[in-house]
Amino acid sequence: MKVSNIKLIEDNIETVSCSGDDISGRHPQIFLKVNSEDGTVECYYCGKNFIQKSMFKKN
Repeated sequence: MKVSNIKLIEDNIETVSCSGDDISGRHPQIFLKVNSEDGTVECYYCGKNFIQKSMFKKN
């Protein structure tokens, strides 16, 4: 997973919106529900991964 394709979000966030960006490409704005089990969700248009800060593990 590319680091540029990760966006950290606050732990209390349950829904995120994505409309892409200059790197991954623009697309229609969509709203995604964060998975309560692992604190992540992936945009099915651009592949950007939204990860809650407490779930993010640095290598």
